[in-house]
Amino acid sequence: MLSECWRFFRQGCWNHLVTEVLELGQSNRFQVYRRTHADLILTVMATKEQPVNKPLEGRSSVAPFDLSSFQLELGVLEIRYPLALGLWDKSGALWRSVQGKWPDLRLTHAEPVRTQFQIGKNALKVEVESASVTSATPERSLEEFSTMTKEFFTMTTQFLQISLYKRVGFRVLYFKEFKDKKEASAAFFALRLINVPDGKKFEIDDQPIDPQYIVRWESDKKGVLIQCRVETRKSDFDPPPALESLIKPIHQEKSGIVFDVDYYTVSPVEPGQIDMSQWIKHALHVISRDSGYIFGG
Repeated sequence: MLSECWRFFRQGCWNHLVTEVLELGQSNRFQVYRRTHADLILTVMATKEQPVNKPLEGRSSVAPFDLSSFQLELGVLEIRYPLALGLWDKSGALWRSVQGKWPDLRLTHAEPVRTQFQIGKNALKVEVESASVTSATPERSLEEFSTMTKEFFTMTTQFLQISLYKRVGFRVLYFKEFKDKKEASAAFFALRLINVPDGKKFEIDDQPIDPQYIVRWESDKKGVLIQCRVETRKSDFDPPPALESLIKPIHQEKSGIVFDVDYYTVSPVEPGQIDMSQWIKHALHVISRDSGYIFGG
């Protein structure tokens, strides 16, 4: 009977279609949409009859997961500002002040337009048009990171006499490991972020590898760039022959899903109008709350 409905619908036989629909009665296999204009128009949508993309193999076997199951691998806060020529005059004084706050400061890069130091797992960098703090595998709350960025950018702004931030960007990168690339890809497709047709495509039977989803939103004040992708990481290290008895070779491979978020200001902001620690706290809240649409929450 559903086949008859579709035949009458395609042929425009509305009276016959109405009769068939009334005989079918209430059924969850189709939906009827009515519009009253000059005539009664019925559109029958039967899921059995409509061509749809079937789920890729492995989708249904993946257990649900959300951002709480990911490890926070990276935290970055960057400010961009107009050309700060005072860097050449004030660089030494700036870093002496930073060293007074964090005595374990270690130089990693130095040239006229860029200086960079390391404090534990945190990298502090100053250039003529930007400055940043990058933390590897920070604590999930980012409290220590927030305190450091606030103090460091206060000193940078003061010594370089920065009166305007062109952009303030906060980036976090999360990673969730899976058994192998196949399992990571199945978990990614289970999120249904992208629509991949079933069956052979471009003469290839296998499902796509290393899929990724990228989207950006912007208003006149702030923006966000979301990247979700499958990633395989390889580590290969063979020690020199003289050290083979002391150091073992390393050959590792790790596959998983990366959730990468860049949350940033679009319009310029004066230094006195933004508190870095509060900006990070707010950004983390927004990312945690709105990442639910990625993971089906």
